[in-house]
Amino acid sequence: MLIEQAISSRLETLKPEPIAEAYFDTACALKTVAEASVCAEHALDTLEFLSKRVEISRGLYESYLSTGGRATHRWLDVPYLELALLLLVRDFLRLEQAGQSVVALKRLNAVLKLLAFINTQSSKVSEDLVSFINARADQFLNGFSASSTSETPSQLSPVKPLLKELDVTVLFWEGPIARAYLATLKGMGLKPKKIIHLISANDLASAKPIGRFLPGTARLAYAHYRQKSSIHYWSRALQIKESELFNSLKRSIESSLGFSDAIVDEALAVKDLRTYSSSIEKLMINGLKDNALHSYLAALPETTLLFTGGGIVPKALLDMPHLKFVHVHPGYLPDVRGADCALWSELVKGRTSATCFYMAPGIDDGDIIQASYLPVINIDVSRSGKDLKTLYRATYAFVDPWLRARVLREAIIKTLGFTDVKAVSQNESSSMTYHFMHERIQDAVFDRMFKA
Repeated sequence: MLIEQAISSRLETLKPEPIAEAYFDTACALKTVAEASVCAEHALDTLEFLSKRVEISRGLYESYLSTGGRATHRWLDVPYLELALLLLVRDFLRLEQAGQSVVALKRLNAVLKLLAFINTQSSKVSEDLVSFINARADQFLNGFSASSTSETPSQLSPVKPLLKELDVTVLFWEGPIARAYLATLKGMGLKPKKIIHLISANDLASAKPIGRFLPGTARLAYAHYRQKSSIHYWSRALQIKESELFNSLKRSIESSLGFSDAIVDEALAVKDLRTYSSSIEKLMINGLKDNALHSYLAALPETTLLFTGGGIVPKALLDMPHLKFVHVHPGYLPDVRGADCALWSELVKGRTSATCFYMAPGIDDGDIIQASYLPVINIDVSRSGKDLKTLYRATYAFVDPWLRARVLREAIIKTLGFTDVKAVSQNESSSMTYHFMHERIQDAVFDRMFKA
């Protein structure tokens, strides 16, 4: 077999020198796996570790810490990267044959990412191997079947009137998600008690400080203008350049998820925040680890904070006992955890999903308030002529925010505005963590989403 022969050939030439005091020496680990039985437990554990590293960073580093973080900034030499590729391909085939289709899908994601990475390292993988990987990827993706998942029954009308003021503080980070949330609240006749408007002190693209020599108020206004222009750039560009796609997505969201045209237009209008709450406080920060944010939140009274984005919330904030961080993740927790979950849920479960939960340290950890598998979204426009980047950007500008907003609305109704919450812990036995999806797999997802 091509793969086994290539692995044997590599083993004859590779003689790694152990890295002193390394917790995980990647080259030596690869050689050990290559020499072991295909199903040896230690080999499978190592391949799982390596696959995850590739899914996160595309390539492999020379060594890793016990936490899984890299121990060095040096990438693994190409011959060992190629051995890793062969071993991951072999493991993908093993999982496929064993009927473990979801884990095989994740392994394929790592294979495709590593293949692309090797080709950026002044090296080209053999044409025979590339052809083999492409053929097996096509065969697998064309035959992949989502699990049979039913829509979660939902109550979209309040069982009794909600208070006009929602006893929630919105931690507002400009973007389509935050705008969808505010428009949804307004459509329900609700105003959050307070909006804390987080404004980035640094340019989002270059990470350079913005307007350092401007006076305080002027700098704040200018920084917000730059942040808003940057974050909404693709949303506005797609509305103009891809109007047919935009209008189709808008119709699909409105009909499938039950949002009125007025609510969606409200979010797209990017109105002044005073439209949504009588209490707006602006805070310029250098990321969510900024001491200024920590001090500000530490001084707040006991409250529920609706998180709308801006990065990973540090443990120091989540550990504040007087604050409850509420987040909506675009995947059914804990079954669909991690990144690109709007796409992974569509592919693996056959429909999109989302979960409203209390945040805790870790990846999408915390007690669940409301988890829902959502109505199937059929987009009535052909994807012909539309490149993957356009479809991906459109998904995260116009679909992902409304999946979250739909479940936020369900959670507010279910809990009477977060006044009667009966959160449940996550069942980790069904947990599956996904990572950013390779373009090849994205392509398969979009083929299923675009029905025309």
